Amino acid sequence: MTLLEDIQNSAIDSQSDLGTLLRKCKLLAARLGSQPLEEFLLWESNGYPDDVEVPDYRIWSLEVKGHFAGPFQSGLRNAPVPLACLPEKGRESYERYKCRYSIASIEAILEKCKTGNVQVSTGDLSLVLGTNVYEHQNCIQAWAEFGTSHLVELLNVVRNRILDFALALWKEAPMAGDAYDGATKLVESKRVTQIFNTKIFGGSANVLGTVDSSISEINVGLNDLLSLERVLKEKGVLEQDLDELRKAVDVEGKLKVKNGFGPKISSWIAKMMGKAADGSWNIGVGAAGNLLSQVIAKYYGL
Repeated sequence: MTLLEDIQNSAIDSQSDLGTLLRKCKLLAARLGSQPLEEFLLWESNGYPDDVEVPDYRIWSLEVKGHFAGPFQSGLRNAPVPLACLPEKGRESYERYKCRYSIASIEAILEKCKTGNVQVSTGDLSLVLGTNVYEHQNCIQAWAEFGTSHLVELLNVVRNRILDFALALWKEAPMAGDAYDGATKLVESKRVTQIFNTKIFGGSANVLGTVDSSISEINVGLNDLLSLERVLKEKGVLEQDLDELRKAVDVEGKLKVKNGFGPKISSWIAKMMGKAADGSWNIGVGAAGNLLSQVIAKYYGL
């Protein structure tokens, strides 16, 4: 079996160790003299440094949540924080989170993670948010998170792109990277790099998570209550809950950005999060928070 065939078989086998597959590819890259391929394998194996740009499949948005406390022992727990409420200067790091973990670290996270979500440190974000998210509610703790489905898809993309690369190279030089008649059968390193750029970085990966948590196609117009209701109804929100939302929107009127969501909207969001948690609304808690914060923010033009 040639090295290329061994790599192909390992890439096809979903149960094979991805770290071992990367090491086999490192051997291939060294024999073929392709520096871009060697660097890619190095970063995937050891993690991406801050000064190295990550591939497209390692970029996605984060969901920000927080605990809030208000007067008379009122408060909200695990409440979604719209990205529009974050400081504009640092917002991009949440909108386009760059995952720099090594493949081994990602596999370890998936092995240990039991909640379906991975938390990301936000530093002193709670102090920055203060009372700017929910009216009369002060943020006492804030964090960001993303679903483990992103990491599962990341591993899948790496495996698939390595397979695509190995197959394309094998079609041109089946013995590439192997000893042949006492010599090493090589393909030009320039050509290897061309195939690498096409198959590894030329593909596209839509890392959107589960269907429930993906809101890329949600269309809610500014102050368009009908479009807001339609989207929520499609996501399983009951008519009685929509009726409560209508009343909350009617009572609070236009949102003042500096004050955050008003008490009626805040209470409605908290109630719906509770329904997601106890199963009376058939949607994951993470997906519910993402959905509610985004669609209501779109309604208010945030």
